[in-house]
Amino acid sequence: MMSDTIVAPATPPGYGGISIVRISGNLSIRLAKQICKRRSSFSHRRPTLSSVYNSAGEIIDNAVFTFFESPHSYTGEDVLEISCHGNPIVVDQIVSTICSSGARLADPGEFTKRAFLNGKMDLIQAESVSKLIESRSIEAANINSKILSGSLSKKLNTIKESIVGVLAGLEFEFDISENESLIPNLITKSYKDINNNILACENLIDSYARGLLFNRGARVVIYGNPNVGKSTLLNALLEKDRAITSEVPGTTRDTVDADIVLGGIPVTLIDTAGIRDATSSVESAGIKRSYDEIKNADLLINVVTGEDGVAKNVKTKKTVIVFNKIDLVAPSEKLTDIVPVSALLGDGIAGLKNTIKDKLISKNTQASDIVLTTRRQEIAITGCKNSLSASLKYLNKDSPELEIVAFELRDSINYIDALMGKTT
Repeated sequence: MMSDTIVAPATPPGYGGISIVRISGNLSIRLAKQICKRRSSFSHRRPTLSSVYNSAGEIIDNAVFTFFESPHSYTGEDVLEISCHGNPIVVDQIVSTICSSGARLADPGEFTKRAFLNGKMDLIQAESVSKLIESRSIEAANINSKILSGSLSKKLNTIKESIVGVLAGLEFEFDISENESLIPNLITKSYKDINNNILACENLIDSYARGLLFNRGARVVIYGNPNVGKSTLLNALLEKDRAITSEVPGTTRDTVDADIVLGGIPVTLIDTAGIRDATSSVESAGIKRSYDEIKNADLLINVVTGEDGVAKNVKTKKTVIVFNKIDLVAPSEKLTDIVPVSALLGDGIAGLKNTIKDKLISKNTQASDIVLTTRRQEIAITGCKNSLSASLKYLNKDSPELEIVAFELRDSINYIDALMGKTT
């Protein structure tokens, strides 16, 4: 455990009904008794109502003290949480008083750091804390909450235990046996177990795109020729007036963005200037920004009407062609793979939202609850898979050198240990 005691607000700054100040360290009880002038100690997990006093003996607030005795706390240390009234001035006075009594202000993320160092969670779970706090949708929060509860860690431990089992058998074989194999069907069983672990790693790697999508979100760019109703479509998708609309072509000179959640995916919609030949420096700058947004988009929505075709000079990736203004002109039966809408009247908008969601979520990606959410995780599992594949290649030879196979298996275990923050 750390030698010093730290304190910090556990709730965001601002006004509210309740704010929480958290203390962690071996001085937690003494500091709490000091600021509330209490002689008796606090009971584990039993809330206690008490006044809070500053250094001059003046009452700051009436608060509820909840004590969590080591090691049964978030950080694994003695932790005391003070639930006071949600006023920034009150919170600041309580924190300042505790600091003047012998604690120090915690660094960002230090409570979670101590939880990791004290073995309350592994590195994957520690990463998921900030991801959970930053979640922009219910689905993202559910994914990160499951990782925090240990779902991904359990999966990785299962893979590791299987690899260790194969490694133990192979090392026993080349350390003990001389001529005949002591373990029947060792090579066949080892090959099967390693191959199963490769498949498990590949499934996790495939899940990274899904985890990234739900956590980071996606950028969806609306583009097309002038006066096709791009801004009106943006407003229809948002169900509010975000962009200025007009019958005059070229009303949108700059990009306009807004956030929305579609099927649990945080989506940033970007309305762009019409794709056309610029007649002024202002138009030119706006069109350049349109192309920049198109280049960085996860999905493109090309808006067309009965009078316009698909915008030219755009190298599309994932593109949805939206035929707008169906209240004026119906799309030709020859047109396929289009989404007909009337952005003005709202017709077809619900279907367009479903199409956007389906395009963003690859149909080849498994909808698993256990996903990778960081680039560090994806790199580590890829390294583990590559080492397992190398071991399988050596094991598949006519006279496999088991020492080399074992070396690759140890390497794959090291990737998992590094990912979870375990060292030996």
